[in-house]
Amino acid sequence: MSDSYITKRALAEAMKELMLKHPMEKIKISDIVELCNMTRQSFYYHFKDKYDLVNWIFYTEFVENIQNMLEKSGWLLIEKMCMYFYENRQFYVNALKVRGQNSFSEYFNEVMHPIIYSQFEDVFKDDKNTEFYATFFADAIRVAITRWLQEEIKITPEEFVRMIKMAVTGLAYKLIKDMEKQKEKA
Repeated sequence: MSDSYITKRALAEAMKELMLKHPMEKIKISDIVELCNMTRQSFYYHFKDKYDLVNWIFYTEFVENIQNMLEKSGWLLIEKMCMYFYENRQFYVNALKVRGQNSFSEYFNEVMHPIIYSQFEDVFKDDKNTEFYATFFADAIRVAITRWLQEEIKITPEEFVRMIKMAVTGLAYKLIKDMEKQKEKA
């Protein structure tokens, strides 16, 4: 492991520890560096800001680990993601509360969009609206995950994904049946 990676990891662990106790908006760079005995200069050498650090945490702990799974079922990826979020629940509840430019919410959509798009490419081969569908579902999944993580009632990741899958497939089934009925009437 390089010195740079060790430094980034130390900053990440400090941020994770702080986010278990404090809202992200209240955490200052000085809090992060103080916790791991570093300087602000060290922090800014590796990260633009605390949002960049949170995004790096997600990338190194989750995104890098699913690279070899991208060709597999989208449901399996979503389940893995939900398991990861569930294991790091408080950290991501905190991270997802922040909105706006450079926020984790925005970064999460940037990561999810190509994954969902690749799942939709085969389904909507000749449809010029595939980009819209992928964006719609990336937003829907982010909102659903955010709500699920913030709920007081703890639903397991497996149950949560099962519920999403039932909602999506149930809706798709109903739409197909409705289209068949309309064709019969025409």
